[in-house]
Amino acid sequence: MNFLPTSIAQGRAYYKNFQAFDVIFVTGDPYYDHPLSGMAMLSRLLDRKGYKVGIIPQPETEEEFKACGTPKYFFCITSGLLDSMLANYTPMLKQRENVLVPERALMVYTQKIKQFHKGAITIIGGVEATIRRFTHFDYKENKLRRGILNDTKAELLCFGNAERSLLELLERMKTLEKPISFQKARASLDLPSIEGVSFLIKKDEIPKEMRQLPSYEECVADKDKFNLLTRVQYLLPDDAFIEPCGLGFTQHNRQSHTLTEAEMDFIYASPFTRELHPHSKNFAFNQGMVGRLETSVVIGRGCWGSCSFCVIPLVQGKEVAKRSKESILKEMETLYKGGSMKINDLTLPTLNMYGSSCALYSEKQQMRSPIIDKEITVHNKIKHCNQQCVGCKYRVLSDDLFPLLEGVEKLQTKYKGAELELRSALRHDIILDQKKLFRKVMQFITRLKIAPEHISDRVLKQMNKADGQAFKDFLKEFRQVNREQGTDKRLVPYFVVAHPGSTMDDMEVLKKFCKDEDIYVNLTQVFTPTPGTLSTAMYYTGKNPMTKEEVYVPRSFREKKDQKNVIMSKNDDFSDENG
Repeated sequence: MNFLPTSIAQGRAYYKNFQAFDVIFVTGDPYYDHPLSGMAMLSRLLDRKGYKVGIIPQPETEEEFKACGTPKYFFCITSGLLDSMLANYTPMLKQRENVLVPERALMVYTQKIKQFHKGAITIIGGVEATIRRFTHFDYKENKLRRGILNDTKAELLCFGNAERSLLELLERMKTLEKPISFQKARASLDLPSIEGVSFLIKKDEIPKEMRQLPSYEECVADKDKFNLLTRVQYLLPDDAFIEPCGLGFTQHNRQSHTLTEAEMDFIYASPFTRELHPHSKNFAFNQGMVGRLETSVVIGRGCWGSCSFCVIPLVQGKEVAKRSKESILKEMETLYKGGSMKINDLTLPTLNMYGSSCALYSEKQQMRSPIIDKEITVHNKIKHCNQQCVGCKYRVLSDDLFPLLEGVEKLQTKYKGAELELRSALRHDIILDQKKLFRKVMQFITRLKIAPEHISDRVLKQMNKADGQAFKDFLKEFRQVNREQGTDKRLVPYFVVAHPGSTMDDMEVLKKFCKDEDIYVNLTQVFTPTPGTLSTAMYYTGKNPMTKEEVYVPRSFREKKDQKNVIMSKNDDFSDENG
């Protein structure tokens, strides 16, 4: 198995009759050829679909930006798995070390591509593009910024999961005269019909029926308008929007329908080396970061937990897209056969959401999938809802993970010495309704990660998490399962400090609770305002966008440190990776 090309010379060696790459990916991450890397996954998919793909990882110099030449169709530009500002700064806005992705990476990379490749089409995507596509609060500058298409001047933005949208664009571009000029080709591409795409339009192009969001200027002038923008996009995640900014407008098409099981199976059946490219910059440092992920197996995407501070629903979707049991077990068996006798996780943002669904998505729609070249059935939500998914009567829980783990046990009898350790987190309040599944999961863990975030109901309300009693009930169940199985497995709870609504008194309550329950605390995170989330809107406006109630916001670095020191039982200033 070879890596995909990272230069023209490698392209000639890799592809027959090579003249130029069709698509070139530019990323702020090192080239990690693994399904956990969105860039690697997309590049492998396009390669399987017959497109010639080049990759430019962590570019800094003109030579590196020109390494793959100019693509036949377009550049795909991403800052990587993290927003570049979050990658560069701690919650205390201290500069992180060993970070090669530049600040405002999408702006920097797009500018460089346009400078060195005149007339090339640029498409931005990934986490940074997705969470910054609307008017958003920027923590570093402590102010609102325009939607990122306005700042990068890229031709298109693909948000969320981009497989279908990229393939659809490529299929339409193949029919156009070469070389392709975006302005000339724009009408032929029929952009409004492609899900998961944002693009700039003129006033006379605005669809009359499309919902219009508050403008950037309105949001800057009135914080309530920014909260309105945040509330609307949260309550209507499947809608298309028009967003004014200056004299122009951004059209945000509806998000992509959730990928079907057949599509997920096809995507994750792509070949990967599962290795870090040997010429990666800071190789030893990055190898240390990804080494433990090599045998992780992705089982799905998406999360409907609706935590106020989380970007996963924005990036991966609120509905869970799952791979089939057969597809997952086949990948695991390949790893065992290849000598990897320990699989280090079955990854999903929330493990016990595997197979779950929402009954409100009841309207069937037929569409063609460019991934598997077949007609597929997707589902639309007929009724609007308040997006409070946990505990909703329409939320259908599933124990599909149980037969998958039974399949793993059969594999382990076939391959002596084969192991699986589950490391992905559980949603502790949901697992209380999945007690049989809970006991099966506990057989595959050495320590259990959960994210109660806090114990104070006042804080949990702003986080949109289950109340403190749910965590207390979970602790009883966890200890009961340990007794039943004759084990003493450790619980690893994750807490967020200095979230909007959190006071020093709340932290004292949490500290006392942890002491009384003998909970060891070593995973905490100072709340970082992340673009696009409800919590960040609270931080900026001092109000909850959903309830419109005023919220206390700990803003000073001093108070943020003090809140963390309480739970970490420290009296002096802390200094760690969270800054």
